Amino acid sequence: MLPKVPVPTLEQTMAEYVRVLQPIATPQQLDRTKAIIRQLSARLGPALQQYLLERRDTEENWAYHYWLNDMYMDNPLPLPINSNPGMVMPPRKFTTVNDLARFAAQLVDQLMDHKEMLESGALKQERATSREKGQPLCMAQYYRLLGSCRRPGNPRDSQFLPAPGEQSDAHVIVCCRKHMYCVPVKAGDRGRLNESELVAQLLHILNEAPCLPELESGGIGLLTAEPRPQWAGDREMLLLEEQNARNIELIETALVLVCIDEPLPLTYNARGFNGSPAGAHYAGGRDESNMAHEMIHGGGSACNSANRWFDKTMQLIICSDGTWGLCYEHSPSEGIAVVQLLEGILGRIDETPAGREGSTEQLQRQQSHLPPPERLEWVVRPEIERRLREAARSLDKRIEDLDFYVYRYKPYGKNFIKACQVSPDVYVQLALQLAHYKLYGHLVSTYESASTRRFLLGRVDCIRSASTEALEWAKAMCQGEGPNVTLESDKEDDYSAEATSDVKKKDHLRELFRCAAARQTEVMVQNILGYGIDIHLLGLREACREQEGTLHDLFTDECYKIANCFLLSTSQVACSTNSFMGYGPVTPHGYGASYNPHPNEIIFCISAFFASDKTSASRFARSLQDSLDAMRDLLS
Repeated sequence: MLPKVPVPTLEQTMAEYVRVLQPIATPQQLDRTKAIIRQLSARLGPALQQYLLERRDTEENWAYHYWLNDMYMDNPLPLPINSNPGMVMPPRKFTTVNDLARFAAQLVDQLMDHKEMLESGALKQERATSREKGQPLCMAQYYRLLGSCRRPGNPRDSQFLPAPGEQSDAHVIVCCRKHMYCVPVKAGDRGRLNESELVAQLLHILNEAPCLPELESGGIGLLTAEPRPQWAGDREMLLLEEQNARNIELIETALVLVCIDEPLPLTYNARGFNGSPAGAHYAGGRDESNMAHEMIHGGGSACNSANRWFDKTMQLIICSDGTWGLCYEHSPSEGIAVVQLLEGILGRIDETPAGREGSTEQLQRQQSHLPPPERLEWVVRPEIERRLREAARSLDKRIEDLDFYVYRYKPYGKNFIKACQVSPDVYVQLALQLAHYKLYGHLVSTYESASTRRFLLGRVDCIRSASTEALEWAKAMCQGEGPNVTLESDKEDDYSAEATSDVKKKDHLRELFRCAAARQTEVMVQNILGYGIDIHLLGLREACREQEGTLHDLFTDECYKIANCFLLSTSQVACSTNSFMGYGPVTPHGYGASYNPHPNEIIFCISAFFASDKTSASRFARSLQDSLDAMRDLLS
């Protein structure tokens, strides 16, 4: 049995909170917060702490629902861009429509294998690989990926999660040209469909959907891209019709969605530093930023955004040009579970010998004993038609505002970083701090997810990378930047003195770097061992709301707002294949920054909003390049 997540002491969290605020708040703001903390600690704080300790005794994870509601269920923002990450997998090579259908069938077949493995209880127990190595990790997230869905609500969303170990008939929903089809993959009277039968079902869809009339109002899936309270109202309107209610139930209980897309236009290319398209190039001239847009939001109402149901936990996206990946709803699971599932499936598919394939007609004729997949037809009232048009305009506007850039830093990767005796994650986090300081001359509240899976139902806490130590190092690294006006005649006399000065300066910078790295490591360890401050502060806030019916000044204070406005939202998404995952910023004037260190390169997904006059994804990437170069020169 895994241990329960601890409740840190009030004194420990408050002292750490003050330390977190020092590099991002003014002295006046900090003094006010310290006075509020003293008042809380002397009066209400101990009672709130006791409330959490008692909650820990009675619940499996005292923080889980506080965290889930705060992070996801109470967030009214639309899911695409603001919440759902997109993952680009290594592109495939499709020469015929059969190739696409075969690959989609293999993915579904492998997912069924995985589902049956989960139902049999054979999922391998994972263990911690660092910091008290060997500790078992909570595996609950892996059981929430298949057959689950988020449901909109007002004021709070909810989740549909299948019962653990539930044995049931299974189906997937296939989206093609904005039409949806229900494809049974397992039935009680005949067991699972084999791969060839799945191929035949998919080929039927691929042949029929392009011949159907264009949906005038767009696909119903567009409504799932709306703000959550708006979508909740639209969903209630749809449920008034029995046919729609059945469709929604089929979608929400489906194993996954399989979205068969058309490639995005090349206008979605991101531009590199020199004005050329960024990243590697694939079929049809697409680059990696273009492919990421496809996975995150589908490209808009005129492209593939109506070919989605953004509430669904897993949407597998396969394009006719071989681009493929995933859009996933974040509330049931962290990225690690999704990445490991998909990369494991891809490995098994690639290890399977290619079989002989007949023509489309032969495949369909061989499986003619199966009824064709059911196309979901909707009853669309005039009010829903109007809402679909509004949803299309709203989503298109948000997509046009997304500034997204996939940047591969190629001079070095984690091999060099490890040779410097630094954790690659710590190193990249400090590079992100330096990049921000170079652009803006100050640090901002920074979020990095830290796994708490050593505890029962553990998800994540927040590593706050904007430390005083990081600020001092960044300041020192940027000193003297600007034009060098030393005259040629002065250079020879000053050479020896400058060389000595440079050595001393480098030694000083290295020492500041080591201090910043040590602090970053300390905060990381606190979090993964259950002593991060964010979950505890959230618990105290919710305990205050439940006990007092109002919030203490600590939670309405200006510093609390500054600390929780994450202008830099980051995470390491480590992939073993040449894959990457990205997402949008979490604030209007902020950045999103995911990264994947490989042995000899680092892949970054940088996001911002064009509407902000303060941010630019390509400008941040350039600053990041300069920062990583400077760090290599410092530590070489």
